[in-house]
Amino acid sequence: MRKSKSLSWIRPFLPVILGLSLGFSMSLVRIPLNQDGCQNFLKDHIDRQLRSVDSDFNQINRGDGLKTMDKDGAPAEPIYDSFEDFEPRIITDPGLKPRIDLSANKKKVVRTRFISTELGIREKLYVGVLTSTDKLQSLGVAFNKTAAHILQKVEFYVAAVSDMENQSKNPKYMVTKMLKGDTMVHRLYEMISNMLEENKDTYDWFFIVKDNVYVQGERLDNLVSHISINRILYMGMPHVTNIDSQSISYCSMDNGILLSRLLLVTLLPNLQKCANEGSMSDPSVWLGNCIHQTFDGRIKCSTEQDGQNFFSYTISEKMFDPERVGGTSFRESLTVGNVETPPMFYKLHRQISQFEIELASKEIEAIQREIEFINTKLPDSDKQTSWPIGINPPFKPTNRWDIIVWDYFTEEYTLTCPGEVPKCELSGIDKLDVQNILQIAMERLNDKYNPQKIVLEKKKLLNGYRRFDPQRGMEYTLDLLLNAMVEGEKGEIEINHRVHLLRPLSQVEIIPMPYVTEATRIRMILPITADQKSNFDAFIQRFASAYLDADENIELSVVFIYDPSDAQRIHDDDVFGDVKQKLQEYETKYHKKKPAGNAKLIPWVSIKTEVPSQLKTMDVVAKKHPMDALFFLTSVNVVLDTEFLNRCRMNAVQGWQTFFPVPFAQYNTDIVFKDKPIPKDIEIKPSYGHFDLYSFDEVCFYNSDYMAARNKLSEFISDSDNNAGKDPMDTLDIYKLLVKYSELHVFRAVEPQLKRHYSHRQCNSRSGEDLYQKCERSNAESLASRTQLAMELFPDENEKKL
Repeated sequence: MRKSKSLSWIRPFLPVILGLSLGFSMSLVRIPLNQDGCQNFLKDHIDRQLRSVDSDFNQINRGDGLKTMDKDGAPAEPIYDSFEDFEPRIITDPGLKPRIDLSANKKKVVRTRFISTELGIREKLYVGVLTSTDKLQSLGVAFNKTAAHILQKVEFYVAAVSDMENQSKNPKYMVTKMLKGDTMVHRLYEMISNMLEENKDTYDWFFIVKDNVYVQGERLDNLVSHISINRILYMGMPHVTNIDSQSISYCSMDNGILLSRLLLVTLLPNLQKCANEGSMSDPSVWLGNCIHQTFDGRIKCSTEQDGQNFFSYTISEKMFDPERVGGTSFRESLTVGNVETPPMFYKLHRQISQFEIELASKEIEAIQREIEFINTKLPDSDKQTSWPIGINPPFKPTNRWDIIVWDYFTEEYTLTCPGEVPKCELSGIDKLDVQNILQIAMERLNDKYNPQKIVLEKKKLLNGYRRFDPQRGMEYTLDLLLNAMVEGEKGEIEINHRVHLLRPLSQVEIIPMPYVTEATRIRMILPITADQKSNFDAFIQRFASAYLDADENIELSVVFIYDPSDAQRIHDDDVFGDVKQKLQEYETKYHKKKPAGNAKLIPWVSIKTEVPSQLKTMDVVAKKHPMDALFFLTSVNVVLDTEFLNRCRMNAVQGWQTFFPVPFAQYNTDIVFKDKPIPKDIEIKPSYGHFDLYSFDEVCFYNSDYMAARNKLSEFISDSDNNAGKDPMDTLDIYKLLVKYSELHVFRAVEPQLKRHYSHRQCNSRSGEDLYQKCERSNAESLASRTQLAMELFPDENEKKL
């Protein structure tokens, strides 16, 4: 009975047991009876490898495999074979380890500034324009205005007509280089030599052209983008001439000549010889003959390469009208030659730009039709096509805090006003935007209804709404009161019509920025007034622990701002005496880090004024620092952070850009925390603070940029006849100074690493209405969030909810 029960229990596992037994049996059958050969092979294999390493790889014979020499000098067996189960081992015997000569690696590695330089990546196209001093201000300027903003680099090579013109002032924003050659051939030789000497390692393509040739920049750029840079190319409009009984093919400079870098590098050694031997007067023929001699006639002027064609059109009439010219030769031309006057340049640019717009519109329509066709093939759940076709769909908020607010406007006023004003006049750029969008709306409506012979006229804008969607652009909704007239019929019909418009975001471009590093020394400027000195102890402790102890490349300067009444008592009762005593303590504590000479570790300066301002502070500080000094103007409540200071170094570019960070300002701790302990660190949470958009107290800028803008302000003040108003030194801050009196980029962005403790700011009405309103608005919004303020106003309602 027990035996039968045991068998019934084991029976379900019999297939598994049988399979395992069969597997073990097959494994035993496959094991070789003797493995000594394999072990010896592994040992010999390793020994041969170690011997080859120890002998510094004395031999490399290239036959069927890599071979080494054995101890007797006879060739050994190859050190690799088809054995795949090789198991590496760690070499512990010092005598078997490979000997590495470290002396050969002592050369210091110098890294380049840019990755493209290190990888040998060159720019695409360089354009050299051959002109003269008598045409630079006319045809040269016209060429620059119609092409330089499209092409990567355009330089003008100017031949002086006379010694007086050689000293003439060059037009602004144009890179010019003077030529000394007497003839056109020598000028072209000098131009090519200079061009290659400075740019042969930077650009892949070189385009040489005269100043009377209109260049379609986008098409030329597209042409070189589709041709391999490994081509030895000589491209343009070909002509043939006979020189010494030889037929020479050359490209004419009257239409522009495209040369590859490889061709010019090969041509460069022969240029001097060609210039000395040549007796011809036509520079185009001279260059073609030099290329013919250098390449033994193998390279000729061509109009086609890699499926790309070079088209050019030459004006043959003095009374040429671009608007009346059609045909493929003109529409598809890369260049237009024989342009005699600057107005003709601008007319050509307008007409060819119109061709490009029409071509782009047709391509857009074709893409839209393709999207509509593909949309019909999609599942029913995905067939919703956004308007306009090809543009991202409207933003869908996930909660009520993500809603993009619409701004209401009419032709006269708007409800989106600065401060707490509910309604204000529509003016400035906002008024121009509304006028432009109304004009576009009427043009689109008439284009749509003209086939029905209906003419529409705007009578009034009833309601207007607009919002900016970061994924799409500026959206508009207009309620229009229109007069509709039907051609051939009398009378008008008044109708209401709603239109939707979108001003889409254009193609995003990467703006090249000058090279900057994070090694720049920062001069931190801290202005302090009498009501702010109570916060200085906490600031200087944070500064010392973060930068003095860590030996960072930062220098702090303190500016004491005295009220006239406090300045009179400075010898008897200095209002900043305790602060100066604190600075002296830090001077003693960190005396080893003081700069050479009698300079202080933390220098300070005093100024007296009734109306404190950033300009008055910087006027005193700027004179005590070099022009290339990088300033960080800060406030006493700021929490310093190394990561932010590095961004200050990177975002402030001398002669190019200033950085105005938006700090995260802490709310009033008495309201937010009440009886709770106040956290030591400021956390970025909606209930703890907000990004103060009305604060411009913190700014990173260079001394030279400030001084340049300050000098322009001084010229404006001296030239102004109205001296009855307020002093601009009181009513301007650095932000307005740089925006109004400099051409710098002003970069403003939220900065999560720049945090500021709560403090009520003292707003001075004598600082001007704009600065005063910003200060008051900053105080109001920095008090607490709306929810927290509501709980303070209605505490009983809050207790009921609890």
